[in-house]
Amino acid sequence: MGRKRDKEKNRIYSAKKRAEGQQLVEIQCKNCSAPVFCKAYRVNRVLREGGGQCKSCLSKKSSDILKELRSKQTPEERSLHAKKARAKVKNTADAVKKQWETIKNNPELYQKNCQDRSKRMKKVWENYDETRKNHILTKLLDSHGKSRSIGSENLKKKLIENNLYDGFVSEEIFHGYFPDEINHELKIIIEYYGDIYHCNPKRYKNPSEWVSAIERTVQEQWDRDRKRLGVFYKHGYTVVIVWEKDFHVNPQKQIERIKNEIDKKRALK
Repeated sequence: MGRKRDKEKNRIYSAKKRAEGQQLVEIQCKNCSAPVFCKAYRVNRVLREGGGQCKSCLSKKSSDILKELRSKQTPEERSLHAKKARAKVKNTADAVKKQWETIKNNPELYQKNCQDRSKRMKKVWENYDETRKNHILTKLLDSHGKSRSIGSENLKKKLIENNLYDGFVSEEIFHGYFPDEINHELKIIIEYYGDIYHCNPKRYKNPSEWVSAIERTVQEQWDRDRKRLGVFYKHGYTVVIVWEKDFHVNPQKQIERIKNEIDKKRALK
């Protein structure tokens, strides 16, 4: 009976010690002095080795090792290594989706990720010259007319029918914007404004109203349009705005407005 009692005591004592050993103890990171949590049974060994490392320091260390390895590899070797890594993932789409879900569920991590990506893209963009920038923007937003609204296409047809389209170009990049129609010789820009997407003041009276179609308030959209028009005016261009409702009710009246502006500019030449 005595032996059984001793065994039971030893078993309880061992279980208690294991539980204590599994408890987390706070120590400092040996690099940045940030708090690091370590299991109690490993504390002495970690301290003998110089101290623990926080996740940020470990991540930086891993990144430095990876950069060093990649610097020694040729582009072909890096490509082959990436293919092997992707081959180990059964479903890449699910893996990427899971990674983004993890990031989005952590607001701080998501914000940091967005800021890092923004910094990288800005750095890349700043290294491009104006010709390269214009080329990229044109290719990015060029959809061969598919992005244009039906109203802007109908307005263009009316201009052609009335022999007013000479010298105009559709959606050419101009200081970061894509005006619907632009004539550099006469310095005229024609903008077709949809009532909803540009928040027609005749329809929207409350500036703080939320417009779900554009996912912003009326005032925010007006501010965006004001900034856009300010760039056009700054460079000496006259802007003729044609609202969707006005064009739908009386298209010929809007064509007359544009014609009068063109005649006025030609008379000054």
